[in-house]
Amino acid sequence: MSRPTLLLINKFYHDVGPAGGVGRYLLQEEEDLLAAGWDVVPFAMADADVRPSKWSRYFVRARDYSQPRLTSTALGDAAALLWNREAARNLDALIRACRPDVAHLHNIYHHLSPAILPVLARHRVPVAMTLHDLRLLCPAIHMLRRGQVCERCRGGRYYEAITGRCVKGSLAASTLAAIETAHQRWRHLYERTVSVFLCPSRFYRDKYAAWGFPAGKLRHLPNFVDTSVWHPDQLNDRSGSSGGQGTSASATDSPPDPQTTPVGRQRRPAYLYFGRISPEKGLDTLLTAQALWEKEKSSGEAPAAPLRLLIAGSGPSAAALRARADTLGLGSIEFLGGLDTAALRRALARARFTVLPSEWYENGPMAGLESLACGLPLVGTDIGGIPEMIRDGQTGIVVPPRDPAGLLAGLQRAAALPDGAGRAARAWAEQHARRADHIERLREILTSLIRGAAVGPGPPGGLRG
Repeated sequence: MSRPTLLLINKFYHDVGPAGGVGRYLLQEEEDLLAAGWDVVPFAMADADVRPSKWSRYFVRARDYSQPRLTSTALGDAAALLWNREAARNLDALIRACRPDVAHLHNIYHHLSPAILPVLARHRVPVAMTLHDLRLLCPAIHMLRRGQVCERCRGGRYYEAITGRCVKGSLAASTLAAIETAHQRWRHLYERTVSVFLCPSRFYRDKYAAWGFPAGKLRHLPNFVDTSVWHPDQLNDRSGSSGGQGTSASATDSPPDPQTTPVGRQRRPAYLYFGRISPEKGLDTLLTAQALWEKEKSSGEAPAAPLRLLIAGSGPSAAALRARADTLGLGSIEFLGGLDTAALRRALARARFTVLPSEWYENGPMAGLESLACGLPLVGTDIGGIPEMIRDGQTGIVVPPRDPAGLLAGLQRAAALPDGAGRAARAWAEQHARRADHIERLREILTSLIRGAAVGPGPPGGLRG
């Protein structure tokens, strides 16, 4: 086959701020496919952080959907959210200019909208789409309602999102999101146009199938981690390098800590959460578990002092979480703020293990993969795709969600894991989540689409963890 051309579509063409992990994936995909001899043509929104590209004249005007507003401009933005005619026109022109062989879609909703799907179909461009979240099923993305898992919209009952004011607590925003989801589902816009949906977790593959997406188009393709960047030997790197993935933000680093010296993992007196600070991440439950641990020590029920809880990251709940820690009177907690990659490595070097206490249907969280690749066991809740990343008692501990006592028991089990658990965690990442392996599988899928071959659901079964 001659040099193939991939049309790479996402609402952001960068990895800054809200672009997050999807943006990092996108840029790594572009880099690896270019190195493999592909031509890659991006299509995105022309926001303030957009990367330079010779194709940028085709990009779409940036729109802000962060705050619901009632103005003439906002009404135009709302119409574009449902069907962005500019995106359809620009993509049509771009396809005529670059003649792509295949397209890979990431997050296109809101800013690009499903208006681009008929354009791809009209030009007979085969389409793969990665399902990074649950937005095509749930107007509020997270399938949470008042802190509890919610699937009330299943079967087309999208009015539930309106009555529950599930989007930002706003009636207007919830109504618009419900209309958007209903529109694309009732017209089967994605199901009819996309050739294969790539699911980073088996959980997402099964959830989308249960909600009516064609099972034959759902393929499990796990997320990857760059095991050369995220490596046990990198944890003591003080060079200040900020390459690779990490928790993006701007807080200052903590002062040097003696635990960053290369000692056995079991001697480290702390554990770490790193990621977004938002309600669905279960951090309030984590603080409650930490308070129980402190109480057990003070009452003599626990023989040793609790490990120090380190929290790295930023997000909409950061201030409320600090206030909650003050209310609980926690003395064994440290808020690190947002960290660049070098600072995050230093935080990981202080930790005996990491924790993901999420309470929503996580997909294949990058924080978990990065932790395992660094040789740190992972404590994760038994929800969504998280347990697929953990071999309980070997590479980490699986705990029940929304259960402070159950989480505490898991933290204490993790604290007692031997150093061999860290080596097992690293070995798992090398076996199941290598970047090169992921990109090779992605290339095979895209090449199959170009050749018109059917793409199956991927290898059956698989290990839990």
